[in-house]
Amino acid sequence: MTANPFRKQASRRAERILRSATASRWLAKAAFNRSEQLQQRLGEAAGQLRLLARMLLDWTTGRYRQVPWGTLLTITGALVYFLMPLDAIPDPIIGLGLLDDIGVLAKAWQFAGKNIERYQQWRENQDVSAAGP
Repeated sequence: MTANPFRKQASRRAERILRSATASRWLAKAAFNRSEQLQQRLGEAAGQLRLLARMLLDWTTGRYRQVPWGTLLTITGALVYFLMPLDAIPDPIIGLGLLDDIGVLAKAWQFAGKNIERYQQWRENQDVSAAGP
């Protein structure tokens, strides 16, 4: 995908957000809520979006810190881009509005896939540990 000014704007915002635990928590929760609202339109991407939001939230709260800075920037930038209603293809355009958002999520997943998989395994182990014997 070609770079666009909206992605650059999302990247700059991502850096600022990661410097603030409050802003990072807000972004993660907003992305999670938006993925719930758009579950039917997003399909499988909704689950991926929720996983990225949880990863950011777990990093922010200190529960999971094994995330390289580049991966954090990528994930945060993708979440910011997803929440921007006016991006390369405005979200209100039915049928096409979320297409670029899903593309950005796919690129983020492609770039940070190994780190996301490690997080997902860690998360699954936490769920098993919390269940107890």
